[in-house]
Amino acid sequence: MPSLHHRSARDRQLPSGLGLAVLLLATLPLHAAATTDSVPAAPSPWFAEFSAGLSVIPAGDVTLGGRTYEGDFKDGPFLRGAVGRRFGANWTVAGEWLYRKNELGSLDAGDRRFTRGDVASNSLFLSATYAPGPRFSWLGIEPYAGLGFGLIQELDLDLQGPDGGGFESGSFTAWQWSLGLKRPLAPRAELFLEGRAVAAGERELQGPGGRRLRIAYDAWGLLAGLRWSF
Repeated sequence: MPSLHHRSARDRQLPSGLGLAVLLLATLPLHAAATTDSVPAAPSPWFAEFSAGLSVIPAGDVTLGGRTYEGDFKDGPFLRGAVGRRFGANWTVAGEWLYRKNELGSLDAGDRRFTRGDVASNSLFLSATYAPGPRFSWLGIEPYAGLGFGLIQELDLDLQGPDGGGFESGSFTAWQWSLGLKRPLAPRAELFLEGRAVAAGERELQGPGGRRLRIAYDAWGLLAGLRWSF
């Protein structure tokens, strides 16, 4: 027969165990309610984006005064702002403003050479983007691709030195492509990293004294940014 000491120890443990069980059951509805209350409301389909990165202009021919120069440009700043809207789970459409500027590395025609100057442009685009959804995501990172058509409002190329000067174009149309990765940061915020290419073809710029300059303006860029849903 168990001793009084053993019965007392067991009897002390039973109320403690029952108390813990009652406390756990009592807190389950409270935990469920707290979990339900913490689920955020679905964000608006409207969003704004800001991104910044590097602009890259490949080396190519530049024609000035009937002479062909080999043009080389340094990587430069690339800025983008956008306002857009989601359409379902996969599509977005956005109006975009883009600015890029690249310092001149050199314009070399053998017996004549420019080493100082820059090329810059402002652009407005309308772009559509498609993301395949969570089934193609990894660690919350999802790929996407986009296509846009827009207007390069002005292209300026400034050359410093003898026979240099400022050359500029009027507005002209261009296409752009983008490939990127995005990841949620918060219920209303996403981070993204993307590569972009713009194809405008060969453009003619007007300079001082009626001189004309021709340049192939096909540029690349790498951007990192933030999307915020309203």
